[in-house]
Amino acid sequence: MDASMLFGGMSVMLAFVSTALLVRSLSAVTRGTRDAAAAVQGGAGGGTGWLAWRLRNGFAPVVPLAEALLRIARVRRFASEAVRLLAERRYLATERSLASVALVGCVALALAAGLVTQSAVAATAVVACAVAVAAVLVSSACDRRRDAMREAVPEVLRSLSACFGAGLTLSQTFSQVAGEVRGPLRTSFAHAAHVLDTGGAAQEALTALKADAGASELAFVAVALDVQHQAGGSLRQVLDAARDSVEGELALRRSLKVQTAQARLSARVVSIMPFALVAVFSLVSSDFLTPFFASPAGYALLAVALGMQAAGVFLVRRVLAAGAGS
Repeated sequence: MDASMLFGGMSVMLAFVSTALLVRSLSAVTRGTRDAAAAVQGGAGGGTGWLAWRLRNGFAPVVPLAEALLRIARVRRFASEAVRLLAERRYLATERSLASVALVGCVALALAAGLVTQSAVAATAVVACAVAVAAVLVSSACDRRRDAMREAVPEVLRSLSACFGAGLTLSQTFSQVAGEVRGPLRTSFAHAAHVLDTGGAAQEALTALKADAGASELAFVAVALDVQHQAGGSLRQVLDAARDSVEGELALRRSLKVQTAQARLSARVVSIMPFALVAVFSLVSSDFLTPFFASPAGYALLAVALGMQAAGVFLVRRVLAAGAGS
């Protein structure tokens, strides 16, 4: 009995060490954002090393399966967000290559956990934990990116107003804003300025600005810039009014974020902890889930448990949707 408990404890440690290493690698890739100068000037080179090469090229044998998964809207959206985060860290990847790398990583993790624990259920639970934690990391990184964009919008509007008041051209304005603003929006304005400097039309630059920024607060600004570029006129009053509106909205978002902090933490616990507990108990006792597969009633109870888990996550996300502001 003591030996089996010792083996179970070692199995737990080894399996979750491998999961932690995978999650730590993803966290190191998705943590933070690059400044615009690094993204624009050095973006062509991208990251170096085996990981960077593999992210660019993926694993050809599993590409068809990756493409099949990407047909699911939620998976494609998750992959698209992860690709954008990787690009800001100067790791070039496509949705297809990243999905193939993730699939191979999940298979490798499942094999390692299965060899250690001799349990297919435990291996599946460990992979589910890794996927859930990875999803939380990417979602958190995207939330931080959106928050950084929104926080920079008043400064952007103030800079735009000053530039247009000084009579600068659209290209000069974008370059000036890119030099003054910090965070993800710096990359967006640097890209728009680069489009104009290389002979692109103003409409093309404004379209690129809206696509890169992804901040709804700047969508109407891009439209106003387009109208001003075509018809002329002063935008200072419009930009000043927009800045006051955005600052009020940001204050409301901060208040909502503080009030929903506990609920957001509960949502993450509800999403991850069941898989973690199943993995731990399965590692300690390999026949922990055997009763669920021994009779039709067991299968029914397992389906009910999974359905309640999915319903709980869905309901918590719906409750938090108003405060998320995404």
